[in-house]
Amino acid sequence: MDNRGATFIPMRALISIIMVGIIVALAFIGLQHAMKIQAEKQVKRECDELVSYLSTLVSGGYARDVDNPLDIQMHTRSIELKLPDDLVYIGFGIDPDEDNDGILRSGLTANGSCIFYKIEGLSKKVIWLDEDFKFREGYFDGNRWLIKNPQQGYIIDGGGDYILTFEFVKKAGMTYILVHSEDIYNP
Repeated sequence: MDNRGATFIPMRALISIIMVGIIVALAFIGLQHAMKIQAEKQVKRECDELVSYLSTLVSGGYARDVDNPLDIQMHTRSIELKLPDDLVYIGFGIDPDEDNDGILRSGLTANGSCIFYKIEGLSKKVIWLDEDFKFREGYFDGNRWLIKNPQQGYIIDGGGDYILTFEFVKKAGMTYILVHSEDIYNP
């Protein structure tokens, strides 16, 4: 009796199973990457839409003087952002991870005329804006929103649904877009 073929058939089956496993793993990796690319496109779309809204805010002309307590709030836009779970951060007026070390820091980048964002596993992206868009983080002092000191950009850490309010303000003759969140839900 010839048993040479008996060991060859299980070896072929094992090789076939390994090949199927490799193909499934590659398909899974490709699908994950495609989902990250889709998340990045979603953030880019949200940012482009936001810049479009803010263009009308800035072109409206009147900026509230934050140093004048009698000046009334007029030009504001509250915007809902639906950011994907893969979002690491988005910075309005700041690159929160300038050193690419994963530690987010506050401050300003390019006088606040930029939006930086990063999706997990991908490179950070930046949208450079003209000087009319100078983002500043705001804080509530009890009866009105003011520019936080020291001046810094606004950072969202992670995905979720956010409602941000943007207001066209001025301080010492310079105009800014004040950013604050009155209610953040489902972060």
